[in-house]
Amino acid sequence: MTSRTTAVVGVVLALAGLLVSVSVVWSRLDSAPTAEPVPGPTPSAVRTPTTTVRSPATDVPRQPASLEGRDGASSDASQPAGPVEVLVRSVSIEADVRPVGVAADGQMQLPANPAVLGWYRFGAAPAAGAGSVVLGGHLDSRRFGLGPLVGLREVVVGDRVTLRMSDGRRLEYVVRRLDRYDRRRLPADVFARTGPERLRLVTCSGEFDPDAGGYRENLVVTASPVAG
Repeated sequence: MTSRTTAVVGVVLALAGLLVSVSVVWSRLDSAPTAEPVPGPTPSAVRTPTTTVRSPATDVPRQPASLEGRDGASSDASQPAGPVEVLVRSVSIEADVRPVGVAADGQMQLPANPAVLGWYRFGAAPAAGAGSVVLGGHLDSRRFGLGPLVGLREVVVGDRVTLRMSDGRRLEYVVRRLDRYDRRRLPADVFARTGPERLRLVTCSGEFDPDAGGYRENLVVTASPVAG
């Protein structure tokens, strides 16, 4: 075999080896499993709770806390009965109620779960005959979702509100008015402890302002006791 023939044979063998390598690599790529797409984060459909209920923190009376808990259990029989449930059947509102006080920032404390309302225990007690009985709650929550007070926007004058008390009584109120206030300018009268007895249901309302971190307004539904 001449040197030229030997060189030709070498080139042919080298090309054959290259084709085999390319074929093997292509086969591996073609048989590799397709990677599943990585799902992105799912945005929450419910916004952060933003109800702001301000109370006159400098004017908090020193009176005992009401009965706590849905069953009305109490360690002090002298404590007055308090509301444990509120119902507005016309708009399908049914929510537990527990007593609350004043937060460190001077606002009325609110339960984190919108399904539970807070009763401002430093204000008037139901059936006391005078002052504002204030119940407040969040409209929604990123953690818990929408609360029953969403239905408060559909309430009209004349609707009935029922409070179930820790001592078993059921107190009836009738809606007299609905007011909306800038959340930074909720009137102190909402928490008045004098004057005729009235029930106040308070939650947030208006447009959601992400820059301000909350809704622009508070909705206040005022109801008066039904005689008898």
